[in-house]
Amino acid sequence: MRCVEEYPGICKVDRNPKFFDFADSYWIPSDPDTAVSSPVATVLYEASTGDIPIKGMGYRGSFADEGWDSIWTDMSEIVRPTRDGVYGREYISTQVDVGRKQELLKFDAQQPIRASKTIQIPVPIIFDYLPENLNSPSIVRSAAAAAQRLGTLYIASAEQMRAVGHNLYRRIVPLISSSDLSKHARIVADAPVVELRERDSRLVERVRELNPKAPISVRLALKETAPAHAVEIAREGVDIIHGFADYHGRAWDPNNPRLVKDLIRSVHAALVREALRDEVTLIASGGITLSEHVPKAIACGADLVALDTTMLVALQAQFEGECASSENGRIRREKFDETWGEQRLVNLVGSWHDQLIEILSAMGMRDVRRLRGDVGRAMFREDLEKEAFSDVIQRA
Repeated sequence: MRCVEEYPGICKVDRNPKFFDFADSYWIPSDPDTAVSSPVATVLYEASTGDIPIKGMGYRGSFADEGWDSIWTDMSEIVRPTRDGVYGREYISTQVDVGRKQELLKFDAQQPIRASKTIQIPVPIIFDYLPENLNSPSIVRSAAAAAQRLGTLYIASAEQMRAVGHNLYRRIVPLISSSDLSKHARIVADAPVVELRERDSRLVERVRELNPKAPISVRLALKETAPAHAVEIAREGVDIIHGFADYHGRAWDPNNPRLVKDLIRSVHAALVREALRDEVTLIASGGITLSEHVPKAIACGADLVALDTTMLVALQAQFEGECASSENGRIRREKFDETWGEQRLVNLVGSWHDQLIEILSAMGMRDVRRLRGDVGRAMFREDLEKEAFSDVIQRA
């Protein structure tokens, strides 16, 4: 690789353009000089080996871009034992609580003390719901088996759950709407967590009647009105807010496609202002394709992230055209060995877990929950440019 670094005009290493044919434009690097280390190649390597990708060719891409690439993580200036990363001498926790935590304990003889409605998962990564046009029985069974093996969660519709065995149900979160609750009452009653397709206070009450112990999540489309809606949902007693952008990490406003990182920060800030943030769990999904996006999303205010089309890339699914949303996205439905698919998803999350440990250790943090909303641990290109060039802009 020395020739590539020292004589880039003479020697160049590129991937065959056909390598990117199975994904859409979001996964293809805009800069051809970074094609060797593209998101597609990175995810495929992680899913195949479970290792952290290490390349010795040096970084040849642009210094900053939009979205997640406009954030840099700020490392600790103090050298601590945790700086040893995955080989460190101190334990670094990646466990997160999913659900609603009580604001305070009330010792009242009239009312018994109720435990917080939370479950714990060992890593801040879950598998998100994929619609039928972006799914197959093989994908469903692979994700369900991987979620159980990892101890995390997988969001699936009740119809998709029927494609897997009952022994995998305990790590599956059924996605329910008001029209099909009665039809799937048995599944809801036994679920560890229940997610609702839409905000509906009556539906929340009906789910609580069927399963009073399970935390309830509500899907919230990330757009300009999301912060106000998130506050209302939290006040209604919902345990989890699942904010989702489109698969390319943009808002659902056609005229103002903000990026997912900005939307997460706005929702988090709105909940903080109303003193509701510590009571609810915030899940973020949409456009999260690399391991570095997990700590960046958490620093922006999420508690954990949900993977969507990243699962498809890890399982080598063939995209048919652009896949920005569930309405227009399509994949070629193929049958494959679910054991192979399960292992690839386990490898992917294992690699991301190790990289999360590395970045937490570099920050001197021993618990991923401390990173939530800690924007002081991140540097945002927009803020740095305002600080650096404010005098130039004012003079202009």
